[in-house]
Amino acid sequence: MLLDLFDGLPFYLLWPALAAIGVAWFLLVCGGLYFLLHRSAYAETALRFKTQLKPTPAAQVRGEVFDGVLAMSMVMGSVAIAFWCYYHGYNRLYASPTDHPLWYIPLSIFGVFLVMEVFEWAFHWVCHRNALLRKVHGQHHRYGNPTPFGVMADHPVDMFIKASPILWIPFLFPIWDVALIGTFASLNFIYGIYLHAGFDPPWMPSPHSRFLVSAWHHNEHHSSSPEHNFGFFTAFMDILFATRLTPSEKEAERPDYHCTECRNARQAAPAAAS
Repeated sequence: MLLDLFDGLPFYLLWPALAAIGVAWFLLVCGGLYFLLHRSAYAETALRFKTQLKPTPAAQVRGEVFDGVLAMSMVMGSVAIAFWCYYHGYNRLYASPTDHPLWYIPLSIFGVFLVMEVFEWAFHWVCHRNALLRKVHGQHHRYGNPTPFGVMADHPVDMFIKASPILWIPFLFPIWDVALIGTFASLNFIYGIYLHAGFDPPWMPSPHSRFLVSAWHHNEHHSSSPEHNFGFFTAFMDILFATRLTPSEKEAERPDYHCTECRNARQAAPAAAS
């Protein structure tokens, strides 16, 4: 499906075309959520769910947008290379959902999910251990109080490596183009926006969740505990390698600390009593 839309485009046009679509999507979705949470009439109401109460400086937001535009262009470079490989018969992407049995689609999506969970945790962990990669990844950690734009605010090299599974997964097993791009778009981009937005509303995963990564966990990784919470969607790799940090564990170390959810609970108690 997606492959058919760009069939025939030379690579020097394919990458810019995909980059333009990706950057427009990034600015539209992240910009809309940023406006809602930080600049609209709803912003004051949303503040009670914010992990860090201090406002994000305007200079940081500009940096996130600039870095995000470059990084999204690199992501779409991985997509362009994967598409080019398909057009020349080098990988196992396929364009029609009927090219393989329909039951294979959810199975392949689960395969993409597993690859993403293991690879991205491992690469993220290495970025905090290797001197060169730590310097590259440090560009993302300049943003200690990120906004929705922070989801893509990486060094271009860092983001290209993070997005590289889009490029090499089709060499491992057959994958429908919509399933591959859709899984990355939903988990890495949409869920990543939630993680970087810095808000923990009650209808999203709780900071006390044992197995899911919430915005609290990722915000904690950015702000106070860069050696913890490397996971991006589930916590099974962090649990396996003992790098998981929860609000309860932080409160045990710092009795004066209370997570957003705990603060909200304390504020609600007197109101209920009255």
